[in-house]
Formats: sequence, structure tokens, C-alpha cells
Amino acid sequence: MRSETTIHEKKEMSTEPIEKITKKIIKQYNRSPEGWNVLSDRKGNIIVIGPSQSYWLRIISLGPNNYTGAGIKIDSSEKIERIVKDTPQYGLRPLSKNDLKKLLDTFQRNGTTQSKIVERILSEKPKRIPSIQKIRPEAILTGPILTHPDLSSISSSQRELERKLKRETEKLFRERYPSRSAIYT
Repeated sequence: MRSETTIHEKKEMSTEPIEKITKKIIKQYNRSPEGWNVLSDRKGNIIVIGPSQSYWLRIISLGPNNYTGAGIKIDSSEKIERIVKDTPQYGLRPLSKNDLKKLLDTFQRNGTTQSKIVERILSEKPKRIPSIQKIRPEAILTGPILTHPDLSSISSSQRELERKLKRETEKLFRERYPSRSAIYT
């Protein structure tokens, strides 16, 4: 368990564009796909907790699978650790044709999934991206991503970090997408 009592940005790090941070996260995930948790809120904040490093991301959605934003390396906290304790670890899990069919059938039947199927899939170890690409599964289950009402409400240091990332993300958005950003100002 990480021993810090609050989340705060690492002193030697500053905010970086989301593209740079996500490349680092993917590289670390591919080295060690176990021990990850991801939390998000509805304001565009995402906390990615890895086995050795954690990140706070702030994103602005530009459309499906298209976003911009900024992120920063952080020290994790006991408060966050308590939230993710005893939850399935985040990861990529290939689905067999049979598992995919079972999941889709239960959604179509009653809108919910059979918990046994989901529990079994989530109990499997997450896989590295290259190993998934080799087997070319029918589908990939990604997650879980835990949703929190407001990640900045966990502590005062999170509120300050969120303000900083919000400013940096909006600045990046205005620089990269001036036409779009004019709509929101």
C-alpha cells in the first residue's frame, strides 16, 4: 500500500500534454499489466494508479475516442487506496466468442449482465497490449473504471491540483483548437 496521506504532484514533474502522458502509461502497462486501478469523475478528471507510478489526467472530449488534455505524475494517497481497495484491477482482457455472446445475450434480454460471467472475466489477469494483438480476440473487455462524483473532493491537495490541470488543459485546448474553444468562452 502506498503510504502518502494526500495526493500531490511530484515536485520534479510538471504538467504534460495528454498524448505524452498516455504514452508513458501504456508503456508502463505493457511492462506490468497487473496492479492498475482507474478512477474518473464527470468533470473530465481521471486518476490512473499503477503498480509503481500514478497520474492525474484532465481531459476535454473532442468526440468519440478523440480528446485533448493534460496530466501530471502524482503520489497516490491512502484515501484513494481505500476507494480502490477490494475492487477488480483495471486492465485489458480478451473475450472469447462464447463470452462475448453470453454478455450480449444478457444485455439484450434484461439490460443487466449475469454477475458470474463478469466476475469470472474480471478475475482473469489483465493482458499486455502486444499479447492481445497476437491472439486477435473477438472483443476486449477494458476496465473497470471506477466513477467518483468529484475526485477533487477527496482532499484540499486534489482541489488545487485539479485547478492547475484545468487551467493547463483549457490553455492547451485554446492553443490547439481556437475555433472550438471560442464557442465555450
